[in-house]
Parts: sequence; C-alpha cells; structure tokens
Amino acid sequence: MLLTTSVIAQDSLDTGDDDPYIDPSKTSSLFKPNKHFESPRKYILGISYGLHPTIILAPALSGGIYWDPMVIGFEISDSDHLGIWEKERRENLGPSRFSGDTQFMKWFFFENFYLMAAMEQRSAKIWGITYNREGGGEAMFDMSLNTTVVSLGTGLLRFNEIGFLSIDIIRLSFLQNQSVEVVEHGETWSELSGTRERLDQNISERSVKWLGWLNSSTGFIVTFGVNF
Repeated sequence: MLLTTSVIAQDSLDTGDDDPYIDPSKTSSLFKPNKHFESPRKYILGISYGLHPTIILAPALSGGIYWDPMVIGFEISDSDHLGIWEKERRENLGPSRFSGDTQFMKWFFFENFYLMAAMEQRSAKIWGITYNREGGGEAMFDMSLNTTVVSLGTGLLRFNEIGFLSIDIIRLSFLQNQSVEVVEHGETWSELSGTRERLDQNISERSVKWLGWLNSSTGFIVTFGVNF
C-alpha cells in the first residue's frame, strides 16, 4: 500500500518534458527581444528633412549601421550642395550658406520606439550684410556663426525588407559652445556720426538672433532610405 502511494505521488510530480498547458513558442517570445532582421547588423542610407535650423534649408544625407539594439550614424547637410528654397533664401538673406554635421546614437526600446543622443555642429555664413541709415552712416560686413549642441530626443523607426522610415519626434538641444566672426568691408558711421555705437548694436542683435536660431531645439525630422 505504501509502495503504491509513493508511485502515484511521483507520477503526479513528474511533468515530463512537455507541459500541455504551456505554449513553447509564446514562452520563448517573452524572453527573447524583438529583432528587426534575422541578421543583427545592417547598413542604412537615406535623406533627412524636417524642422531643423540647417536641414530645413539643406536636406541632410544620413547614413549609419543598425547593430541590434542600436543605430549609430551621421547626418551631413550643406546648402551649397543640396539646398532648397534657394530663391527665398537669397531674397531674404542674400548670399549665404548653411551646413550641419551630426553624429548620433539611437537605442531601441520596444519594437520601433527609440531614445537618441547626438552631437551637432551647425553653422551659418552670410555675406554682404548692409546697415545703412540716412544721416547716420553706411556699413557692409560678413558674418560667420558656428555652434555646437548636444541633443537628446525620442523617435520611431520602422524597417521593411529593403527600406526604412525614421521620425525624430523631438530633439532637445543643449548648448556646448558658440562663436561669431564678423568681417567688415567698410563703414562710414565713425566718420559721419562720430560714433559707431548703433552699428555695433546692430551687429550684436544680429548675432544673438542667429545664434538663438542655430541653437534651437528641433523636431519632426523625417528620414527615409534603404538598408542593405
């Protein structure tokens, strides 16, 4: 009798290799992270455009490597090589050039959502700026503005078999350093007015305005392209 009871108890505790109440495929998916490709590494190449101080005037060439669970890459924009709104830019600013250089890292959380960090160099060069006032004086000068910011943001990225679509929902910018270089081609304020105070004030106001624009946070930057 004791032997029979022991055998029954052993059989009830021994579940065997397969449990009829557990789906092995579903259990496996709970403990394995989502992968976008069978291969853990892919290269990506695309074009970026959006609400960004330089990219809005010069769409960026974007490239990188997807290495699960992150993307490491770069963006390069230059209005002299791939610029848009050329007519409007010349009418409002005159001869000018806008460019940017960004290195970024995007880290996936969940299937398509990512957090990102980036180091961005942004620059603007504007030539032939004039500040002329009747009875006051005349001046012409060039301005070269450069700024470096660290950006933190979030976005969504989706892959298909040959392409991808990425949207940086927001990039919050944190200033690291900035500089302004002014080259004057001549001024008559000192001679006609006896002082160039108003000219210096105008240059200072322009510098603050342009640096504030270059340093601004950005968002809704769309990148699309191919993966291989």
